[in-house]
Amino acid sequence: MFVLRPSDESKTPLPTAQPNILPCKIHHDGPTEVSQRHWSPITDADNPELATTYFRGRKLRGRRIALPEGYHGVVASPTEMTLKQPKKDTSRGSSRPDNPECNRNTNNDSDNDGNDGNDVDEGDDDDDVQPSPTILEAQGTFSNLIVWDHDKVPSTDDVFMKGIGEWIRFAEAMHSDINPIDSEKTS
Repeated sequence: MFVLRPSDESKTPLPTAQPNILPCKIHHDGPTEVSQRHWSPITDADNPELATTYFRGRKLRGRRIALPEGYHGVVASPTEMTLKQPKKDTSRGSSRPDNPECNRNTNNDSDNDGNDGNDVDEGDDDDDVQPSPTILEAQGTFSNLIVWDHDKVPSTDDVFMKGIGEWIRFAEAMHSDINPIDSEKTS
């Protein structure tokens, strides 16, 4: 599981990024220097949502997808920090933390509490012990992304095109409040 650390944009605003979903697998997942001669998409003059570029000699056509109003994307990278899991309070039956803290993964397992680094309660019989969430650090933001396909513009039925819209609608449904009065009217 991941947790996004909020950025302090008042000090230094995050740079704007332009994510691209390419129709290929690249066996590299870290930063790289890309020169303009290797990646220079050209926006269509008659339709700014469409673009053309060449990647390793192959023609790619792209369609820009704008995120819905009220949404922004974040480009993030994992850190070495994890969110410290709260210890279960068996006296109150709650596992809510009083003071959540971040700790840094190191080779030193001692965290000055007499514990050997294992934060698992030995008296707890729960088999569903979850690993501590990794903290992600924001590297940039975006308001749109481009989905690319070989030789043709991705259709509106493209799995990525549909997936983004469906995921946003699904997330809204999962996080919205259901008014009990409204649900009684629909039944």
